[in-house]
Amino acid sequence: MTVPLDGRAAGLCPRPPEADEVDPEALVVVAPAAPLPELPGLYRLCVRAVDLGRQHGLHGLFDVTDFAARIALAEQPSLGTLLSRRLLGSLDPADAFHHQLALTALAFLDNGRRLDQTAAALFTHPNTVRYRLGRLKQITSTSLADGDGPLAALHWWWALTAWLESSTPR
Repeated sequence: MTVPLDGRAAGLCPRPPEADEVDPEALVVVAPAAPLPELPGLYRLCVRAVDLGRQHGLHGLFDVTDFAARIALAEQPSLGTLLSRRLLGSLDPADAFHHQLALTALAFLDNGRRLDQTAAALFTHPNTVRYRLGRLKQITSTSLADGDGPLAALHWWWALTAWLESSTPR
């Protein structure tokens, strides 16, 4: 059963809904079962996830943890700005080609650092992806391959996302 809470539909259920039980145009964020004292915090996280999901045009059923990185990024914008300056300081926010390089790099990270999958997602050739990543490395003097492990990838993802959200291409 759902009830309005703070002007939003909210509910406590014995089980989360199945994907086919959710309207395809709706955005539903669920949290795992938790003790009663934890519910207010989980509710706030779900509300934040819904707000961020709407900003990105998402629809469907999501677990609140699917938004962990987006929530962290949104809650600490100054860290995103600092990462952008450190990793992408040489990019010009007004340059459309630089914007394209950043979009390609973000797609590369979102596709598991796979050229073929990135190229398919961008409707381009893998050599084009390779070229753009090479140009990004030349311009920034850093590489998506620099650093070790998932934290380096997260830093790049955060820097690229923050830079793209704050930049305006010509």
